[in-house]
Amino acid sequence: MSTIVQTAVITLTLVIFILSFRSQNKAIQEQAYQKVIDDYGDAMRMLSDRPELYAFQLELFNRSDRPLGREQKSLSREDLIIRNYAVMMYGLFERIYALYNRKWIDEDTWKQWAAFLEVVASHPVFMEVHQWSGEMWDQPFVDYVDNILDKKNLRDSSKQPQ
Repeated sequence: MSTIVQTAVITLTLVIFILSFRSQNKAIQEQAYQKVIDDYGDAMRMLSDRPELYAFQLELFNRSDRPLGREQKSLSREDLIIRNYAVMMYGLFERIYALYNRKWIDEDTWKQWAAFLEVVASHPVFMEVHQWSGEMWDQPFVDYVDNILDKKNLRDSSKQPQ
């Protein structure tokens, strides 16, 4: 009987250890990814803060095969600063949405952020960022923004005279 109890205790201890290890490993991975996101935000902020990087960013855009919502050559420094700010806002909202999905933000708090997101999402530059860089972001968030923009388009089309 004592052997059975000892075996059960050891087994239970191992299960708890394994679950604890997995949880800790997941937390480390999330922290590492969060650091990458923070570094990306810093890089975007630097593009806005440092005028000497304007030429570098414009050259990158011109070398890419992807359109950026308008002709690349027509982007002024101010246009790029605004676009970079919209990218940073998009990333901020994506992170908030992820926290909400993990239940780390309560429903009432999320509703406040969601209302703000709806206002920001209606800006043309934010829409361009959404349209031309969707694969960079978490798909559930992209789908959420798609839904916001679809509702906005429906409202706008119903307001236009027939």
